[in-house]
Amino acid sequence: MIDREGFPSSFSAPHEIDEILELLPPQVTLNVPDHLLSLWFPPGPVNGVMDGPALERAQSYAQSCRCQFGYNRATREGIFYKLMPSDN
Repeated sequence: MIDREGFPSSFSAPHEIDEILELLPPQVTLNVPDHLLSLWFPPGPVNGVMDGPALERAQSYAQSCRCQFGYNRATREGIFYKLMPSDN
């Protein structure tokens, strides 16, 4: 389970998302529209685009789940994913 102690009290991603990200296989993404990202990682979009502290919180959350996070401005959604393990 994800340790939520390092996140502000305004953090409100559902606990089910923790499970999904923990079990997320490589090459599968969890795409989250920015209107939901703004609820989970406030503040919301400025001029229609998520920016700054909200995306930093989303990135920290992704790392706590051993995932990566990116934001696609064209589709206005956050993308959580895991990298393929290297075959070294």
